[in-house]
Amino acid sequence: MANRNNSETEIIIFPDDGKEMVFLPGGTFTMGSDSDNDGESAKPAHQVTIASFFIDRWLVTNAEYKRFIDATGHPVPHYDVPWCDTRGYNWDVETRTFPAGKDEHPVVLVTWEDALAYATWANKRLPTEAEWEYAARGMQARRYPWGDEFLPNRCNTAEAQLGGTSPVGMFSPQGDTPEGVVDLVGNVWEWTSSLFLPYPYRADDGRENPASGKWRVLRGASWVNDATVANGIARLDGDFLFYNNVGFRCAVDAGEK
Repeated sequence: MANRNNSETEIIIFPDDGKEMVFLPGGTFTMGSDSDNDGESAKPAHQVTIASFFIDRWLVTNAEYKRFIDATGHPVPHYDVPWCDTRGYNWDVETRTFPAGKDEHPVVLVTWEDALAYATWANKRLPTEAEWEYAARGMQARRYPWGDEFLPNRCNTAEAQLGGTSPVGMFSPQGDTPEGVVDLVGNVWEWTSSLFLPYPYRADDGRENPASGKWRVLRGASWVNDATVANGIARLDGDFLFYNNVGFRCAVDAGEK
C-alpha cells in the first residue's frame, strides 16, 4: 500500500513505480468551452462528474521510463522517419539508454501503446481526457493550471523559446495547479485514454474502449505550441504514432490505493 502524507495537499508515493501522485477529490466541473477561440472540438461547454482519483504529479521521465524498459524488455524509443525530427530524443538501441542529460526530461517518441504498456506495468492507467481537464482546470473551470491569465514564465511553450523539452518541475511551483500537479500545460502533449470523439463527454459511450484503433486525445500542448492552444481546454487528435513533443502521465482510481 502507498503512504499518504499529512499535508493539506494529499500526495502518495506509488509503490510500483515510485512516483508521487496527487489526490483529486471527485466533483462536477465545466468541461469544454463555447468560445470560438477554442475551436469546434471544445464545444459545447458541459457538466461532467468525476470520481476521486490520483494523478502523477509530473510527466513520466526518461529515467523512470528506463526502469520500465529494463524490467520488461520493451523496445526503446528510436526512430528514423521523415515526418518527425528525432535528433536529440532517440535512445541508443545498443545500450538502451536515453540521450545524455535528459534523465529528468519527459520521455517522448512514445506511442499510445507504449504509454499504455508503461501504465499496465506500473499497475496504473492513462487518465481519461475528462480527468485530465479536471486536474488542469479544477471545479473553478480556470483556463490554466494557475488561473485565467496566460503567464509565459509558468510553462514551457513557444513563448519560452527553449526549443525543446525541459526537465519536469522547471516551472514549478509557479506553473502548478493548486494541488501541486506539475506541467499540465506545455513541455509535451499528453496521451489520454479517450478516443477523439465529439462532446459532450460521456465515459459510457464507447470513447473509453481500450481496444479501439481510432485516434486518442492528446492534452496540454507542448514546447512547440503557443498560447492559442496551451491551456486546459484544447484537444488534439493523436493521428500519428509518436512525436518529439508527446509524452504521458498516469492515473489510478482513488479506491485502489
